[in-house]
Amino acid sequence: MNRKKGILAAGTLTGLVLITILGLGFGNLGALANGSEDTAVPQQIPQEPQITTTDPAAAEAVQAWQDYSAELEQTVKVMQEREAAYQSQLNQANGTIVNLQDQINTSNSAASNGGSASHGDDDRYEHEEHEEHENDD
Repeated sequence: MNRKKGILAAGTLTGLVLITILGLGFGNLGALANGSEDTAVPQQIPQEPQITTTDPAAAEAVQAWQDYSAELEQTVKVMQEREAAYQSQLNQANGTIVNLQDQINTSNSAASNGGSASHGDDDRYEHEEHEEHENDD
């Protein structure tokens, strides 16, 4: 759709909305001004309102916007499905990461508990090396 058709469609839809608001809105104000306490009964709006016009260009523009809206709705549905799939994959990957971290932590704690005696031996040898150097001076 080129720019002119888009502008024409937007102007047409804006005009239709403005006429509807002015026609229905001021009609209800006039009823209240005459002393009527009744409120308007809300009517159910169909999913795709049928707009009738005598202008073929406006009818084409309205149809184009309805088609575009349907495409956008379908795109949003596809994106939501993909998001759900990605979220599922992310949750699975996060679970794998947590499991691997638990395994690493378990192996590290086992290594630190089993290797503490050898670490103490290393400290003793380091201390003896320092004493030898002190005696050489």
